Amino acid sequence: MAKVSFRTNILLKSIIGKDLITDDNIAVLELVKNSFDAGSNQAKLIFRDLLTGVSTKDFKKHNESKIILRDTGSGMSEYDLINKWLNIAYSEKKSKKEEFNRQLAGNKGVGRFSCDRLGKSLVIYTKKSGKPLLKLSIDWTEFEKVDDIEKNIQDVDFELDEISIEQYVNETKLEKFVTGTTLFISNLREEWDLSKIQSLKRQLERFINPNQNFEAESFDVVIEADEFKKVELGLSESEKVNGIVKNRIFNKLDFKATYIKANISKDGKTITTTLRDRGNEIFTLTENNVYSLLKDIEIHIYYLNPYSKAYFKRQTGIRSKEFGSIFLFINGFRIPPYGDDGNDWLGMELRKGQGYNRFLGTREVIGRIEINGVEFDEDEDNFFIISNRSGVDNNRHFEQLTKNDSPYGLYFKTFRRLERFVVEGINWDSVPKEIENKIESKVLNDKNWNEEKEEYKEDLLTRNRRVISVIEKIINSKSDEIISLSINKGLVSELANEQAKKAKAEIDSIVGQLNNKALSSEQISKLINELSSSENEIESFPGKENQIELLKKELGTLKSELQKKFGETKELEDETKRLEDETIKLQEELELEKEKNTYLKTSSRTLTEDAKGLVHNIKITSRKISSSIDNLYDKILNNSYTKNSLLKSLGAIKFQSEKANKISKIITRSNFKTDRNAQIADVVLYIKQYIEIYSDIYPRNELGFQIIEENATLTKKFSVLDMSVVLDDLISNSEKADASLIEIEMTNPLKEELRILFSDDGNGVAENFLENEKSKNKIFELGITTTNGGSGIGLNSVREGLKSMNGTIKLIGNNIKLKGACFEIIIK
Repeated sequence: MAKVSFRTNILLKSIIGKDLITDDNIAVLELVKNSFDAGSNQAKLIFRDLLTGVSTKDFKKHNESKIILRDTGSGMSEYDLINKWLNIAYSEKKSKKEEFNRQLAGNKGVGRFSCDRLGKSLVIYTKKSGKPLLKLSIDWTEFEKVDDIEKNIQDVDFELDEISIEQYVNETKLEKFVTGTTLFISNLREEWDLSKIQSLKRQLERFINPNQNFEAESFDVVIEADEFKKVELGLSESEKVNGIVKNRIFNKLDFKATYIKANISKDGKTITTTLRDRGNEIFTLTENNVYSLLKDIEIHIYYLNPYSKAYFKRQTGIRSKEFGSIFLFINGFRIPPYGDDGNDWLGMELRKGQGYNRFLGTREVIGRIEINGVEFDEDEDNFFIISNRSGVDNNRHFEQLTKNDSPYGLYFKTFRRLERFVVEGINWDSVPKEIENKIESKVLNDKNWNEEKEEYKEDLLTRNRRVISVIEKIINSKSDEIISLSINKGLVSELANEQAKKAKAEIDSIVGQLNNKALSSEQISKLINELSSSENEIESFPGKENQIELLKKELGTLKSELQKKFGETKELEDETKRLEDETIKLQEELELEKEKNTYLKTSSRTLTEDAKGLVHNIKITSRKISSSIDNLYDKILNNSYTKNSLLKSLGAIKFQSEKANKISKIITRSNFKTDRNAQIADVVLYIKQYIEIYSDIYPRNELGFQIIEENATLTKKFSVLDMSVVLDDLISNSEKADASLIEIEMTNPLKEELRILFSDDGNGVAENFLENEKSKNKIFELGITTTNGGSGIGLNSVREGLKSMNGTIKLIGNNIKLKGACFEIIIK
């Protein structure tokens, strides 16, 4: 059998080109990395002829749009082009880890195929020092013939020519250069409008480590898109695309936010962690590195409170959420998509969902992880970037960095210290709820805004006291792991001075109030509470500062004096109050007796108690006859009557007149007291029928009735006349109280017992009748009235009428069922 080998079909180009790198921005980033690796101090991105005016369909077929990437790096010779650039997957960077005093960014040998992702045609212009200027033209569509099984990738030939610098200038319309490479990509695969270039710019801003941690000169990326310069005149700086791409964010946030930095030394022996808050260092901790695979790593995390988020928007033009969260940089360059909006590569959002008020998420923090000195060697166990540029291999190094449960990886060990500081130390830097949604608008629109205008739920002194008290809990390290710990003594001393000033001011204020005026016990109690609050703050102050110890003694002495004065004042006030209450009570009883005696003097003493009640009832009935006649008169006058309504009104008048006639006859009979029309009937049914008559008498807009019976019933022998008197008097009182609704609720608490709650929505009973049970019972005495102009007969008649049928009545109070008075009637 013959020996066989792999063949490379032309479709391999697409697999490692436009199909492997599926994001245009990542494709550009890969080409920028190549410029960096070539030693250039600048990569210039030039966009031309983007505004084609053709449909998307026609654009896909052919277009004149161009992306040009130009650098002034080392360039390539003919040998380099043929044996390195055209040699698929070859990368000398795998063996050459550093050049031009820089650690190299690329290592796979496939980044060059990003050109295929961006456009169908590529022309490479390149010149190495001492070598001729070369031009290589590639048509990527030659590799996209899917039906040609025989055609290998190496069967496609390209033209490689030597050209003059003048020809280069003429063809590219670019200036001369000494060394470097220009990638002239045309017939673009995607349309590039302003928003797409803005998106690329934002990726580039985050692509280069803001530390510029390179030993040689800095490396800049410049965008040139002349077609959008006029549009940019009306845009903010953050929205403009032309010019140098800069990452200004992280360097400025240190003074706006709470910030933690952790650094593993280059030799991997120690971890140094520094926590800062609003520009002040809180502590610096150096400890032994327990992560055996990690070295030369820095972690920077910023907590953004509502004000920091607003400053971020003012500085960058976008909200922090849209910017991203925690980015990963390896050897100075970002690894996308880690940290992009919506990319929770560290699992912070999942963790936050398990304890919303205890954990921070991607919306509250931004930052970066910098890993330096990584050698991309497949034979070495290290961080390893996946070929399609979609992240880092999840190996042991990655686990020691990112593990989010115990024992925690380096990131979460650092992150949890910041988290505890935010939650337990500064209490989330909370702002008042009423201004939380207005902060961004204030910061962005107020040209004179400064940090002094910030408002928080608690004062700085209270906040910083708690900060100092929780430092040890935040650090949370074993003593044998700690090499050194430095806590900001200046912050503690400054805090003690502020605490002393505050307490001294409170003491002086209290002494001044005691000397200048007589104080009530309530005022003295308030002063004691204020003093106790200061005392608690002083007692719990972290540290033993001299001025704090002196204040403790002064506060104790003053508190004892206040407590003594409080006791004396309270005793005097209590005695004064007792005497005042007795005086008021005696005056009220005297007034009630006057009212009662006035009635007794003017009331006829020749009538029995029962007769007096019936006479009162006649008066009520007469008023109702008069009211019914007035209603009937109005209907006739306004032609708003019908035969039925006339008959109804006349029936009501007849009912009331017969009732009055019957009562007057009863009064004159000799056996009046014993004969009260007693008969066996259902009390509930009688009340319902009687109220229905009332409903017909009153217009609906004057007085309404609502009966709740809940299947109640009570059949017994009773005087229907007495029941009528009871109902008439209660309804009359409701009318006088300006009620518009009466509710009668009837229930059976026991089998042979009926409970009636009579309520209205009137003005209710005066407060002096509601003080106690004795006061409530007074309103049923003869001569005591609850209404203006009343005679004091009605409620007395109600009580007496109920007695005849083994019933009782009592006042429950106001606002029980409706807003007016509520009476409880029990009939057995």
